[in-house]
Amino acid sequence: MNQWIAETAGNIAGNMAVDIAGWEGHLSSRPRQLQAGPLSAELADGCLRSVRYGSLEILRSVAFAVRDEQGDRCVHGSGELSLREKDDRFEVLYETAVDCGALRLAWRVRIAGSARGLGFTAWARALDGMEGGLQRGLRGGCAGLEIVYPRNALAGRSVHVEHADGSAQCTVLPEPDALLRVSQLSAITHEPAPGLQVGCRLEGAEFEMVGQCCGGKSFFRLQPRAQSPSHSYLLTRGRALVQMASFSFAAPGAMQ
Repeated sequence: MNQWIAETAGNIAGNMAVDIAGWEGHLSSRPRQLQAGPLSAELADGCLRSVRYGSLEILRSVAFAVRDEQGDRCVHGSGELSLREKDDRFEVLYETAVDCGALRLAWRVRIAGSARGLGFTAWARALDGMEGGLQRGLRGGCAGLEIVYPRNALAGRSVHVEHADGSAQCTVLPEPDALLRVSQLSAITHEPAPGLQVGCRLEGAEFEMVGQCCGGKSFFRLQPRAQSPSHSYLLTRGRALVQMASFSFAAPGAMQ
């Protein structure tokens, strides 16, 4: 694990410490269902899909993705999965490597879920001595956390957004095909259903939200903003890209 230690600060660095007790290691990366009280999700290749709170889908997916300059996702090989589960909590470690053009990238995710929240942290580093900015190394491609919200969770609903410059606002999001872009995001909070408030706080880059349509389905995607000035977005020798999304679940008003 020492190879993953990067020059990070604050609570991002704190999330790299892992208590190894109780872990099941070297598991198959086949899809499996995770459950922690009312929180459930499908885990597949280090990605969470169909994240639900009770019967309500609150997130379509949460993943670390590497994309080429055409925007196509670079396919990675079979990864190494470790898992620890209790009645009220699950924890996941997954690591793999991916070839994307001239760049070979190793990455790891740590996922922790409970009835009160969900954490998804990703670390990535270039292999084979690659040095320089991540965008340049990927020749116009990108890598980072991608969070997909189902259309019904956000469209026409009031959301509270916080920006990287410290400003905040409440706004009503349009349908995905009408949303141009909401930039410089650091947090977003919404109520997907009466009685449930879902907060998402982002670290490690400036994020943007875009609306997309694919296969006849509409959705919203949170992703790192292109050319983000964040220092952790630069992938130089001896340093890892580190990004984190922290989700919280509470009754409306409890997070304020």
